[in-house]
Amino acid sequence: MSEFLTSAMGPVAASLEAWASMALAAGLGFVLGFAMNRGSICTVIATKELVSDKRPARFIALAECAVWAALVYAILETAPMMQEGWSPLGYLVPAAILLGIGSYVNGACVFGSVGHIGNGEIGFAFTFLGIYAVLYIESLFDLLPHQRPISAPPSLGATSVVLALLAIVALRLGVSRRSESKFWRLTLVMAAIGITSTVLAVLAPGFSITASVGPITSIPAAGALISVCMFGGSLVSARLRKHGFRLRWPTVKTMVKRTLAGILMGLGALLIPGGNDTLLLIGLPAGAWQAALAYVLFVATVAALIFKFGSIAKAWS
Repeated sequence: MSEFLTSAMGPVAASLEAWASMALAAGLGFVLGFAMNRGSICTVIATKELVSDKRPARFIALAECAVWAALVYAILETAPMMQEGWSPLGYLVPAAILLGIGSYVNGACVFGSVGHIGNGEIGFAFTFLGIYAVLYIESLFDLLPHQRPISAPPSLGATSVVLALLAIVALRLGVSRRSESKFWRLTLVMAAIGITSTVLAVLAPGFSITASVGPITSIPAAGALISVCMFGGSLVSARLRKHGFRLRWPTVKTMVKRTLAGILMGLGALLIPGGNDTLLLIGLPAGAWQAALAYVLFVATVAALIFKFGSIAKAWS
């Protein structure tokens, strides 16, 4: 009798576990989107503040986010994993530049685009449409050779990562020109992004913000659920801020511009492979030199374009 009950409960237990995992992924996706909107997290904004305003605090915070991710990997004793191995330099270098050009034209990176959509700027949805189009076409026609998934344990232990995190937070405090409340808010936001994105990557191997809107995510249902909850979290964050949400419909020019920008960003993310979120939250915690090189080239491209042509990108919170 006990054996019968055990065998009967097996599918039920598995089903409950699956639903619990999906609920956890949905909650983490919501927190991720909420945090990105609450902190105005965007590499384009951070680079603009660094180049034009000589304010490095937000840029340092991006590195802080990567260290938070490394800390979670170290605590969980889990290796960061990518669905595809890094591309050769012949692909990696131009791909990082394409990612930078696309992000500059878009006026926001992948992080910032999620935040802008939460603010009611519908035009940024076309950025993800462009990214999705690139990923979908490549998967449909299988244009690129597939590489084996790779994983690498964090290069530092938990104690060393904690010390690095404290040093980065102290550095940001030293250069910050913001109020104490905004400093701590950004600290909490970077912790939330680093922790939630890493746990999501463990729950759904291969997860990234870029991958979640395309067909290459390892678990399509989970990717769609996380995306919906992520944009929902961004929307709720904006609604909770005074004058944070204002619905703005795009013009045809804006739709075309953002779609083209998304295509460039998608091409870069496809060839690296990975967008700036993958580089920061998977590649750098794994100590991959390819991620470091691609991110430096990506930021350098954005910085050069801002220095030459300027940028109207700015934080909204």
